[in-house]
Amino acid sequence: MLRTVWTAFAAIAVTIPLAMATIAVAMVRSTSPFIDRIVRLWGKLIVAAAGIDLQTENLEHLDPQKRYILVANHYSYLDIPCIVAAIPQPVRFMAKVSLFKVPIFGWAIGRAGFIPIDRNNRRTAVKSFDMAADRIRKGNTIVIFPEEGRSRERAMRPFKRGAFLLAIKSEKTIVPIAIDSTFDVFPVGRLRVTPGRVTVRVGNPIETADLSVKAKDGLAAQAREQIQAMLGLRN
Repeated sequence: MLRTVWTAFAAIAVTIPLAMATIAVAMVRSTSPFIDRIVRLWGKLIVAAAGIDLQTENLEHLDPQKRYILVANHYSYLDIPCIVAAIPQPVRFMAKVSLFKVPIFGWAIGRAGFIPIDRNNRRTAVKSFDMAADRIRKGNTIVIFPEEGRSRERAMRPFKRGAFLLAIKSEKTIVPIAIDSTFDVFPVGRLRVTPGRVTVRVGNPIETADLSVKAKDGLAAQAREQIQAMLGLRN
């Protein structure tokens, strides 16, 4: 329980000043590389506070000069800190719209170029994917959880197709990401944080150039199969 209290305290203590720094930098230049450094520092500090031994595998699959659409499984609130701490790219997430209403934190992620999405409103959801395409053009790698919510069991929820449509329309490479063991550290429905090892594994890139929208289901199946294999799950 002490670890849980410490993680919560550290999250507040770290997030507020870094969020304010992000807002200040973004007021001058919303695409400043310094924002990426702040985001990654935030992730690393949260990961450390939670007692996570963060490991990475296959980072060489990511070309530092290229930008991608990363699709990942989603077990825990700690998935986002783990990804931003592990992936050496200027990443931005599509996040539920309610987070953008949180004072200071919400203002910061909005200024930093994170993308709000209300999946219950189709019209605004479409606009969110347009915003994601704009962020890609500005040089960001976009991270999407195609399950559209945290899984309450080890088996992944069905993948929605929005991420794959975005990849086709933007002709960006999809890279599957497996976040292994955040289910054990801090799963849905549990208030206790249990320190442990978390491994972020990078899958094989999936090219989308010259594909039609009809390929979206096949892309989703390919990405899901890779993530399941990296997590050691059965189909």
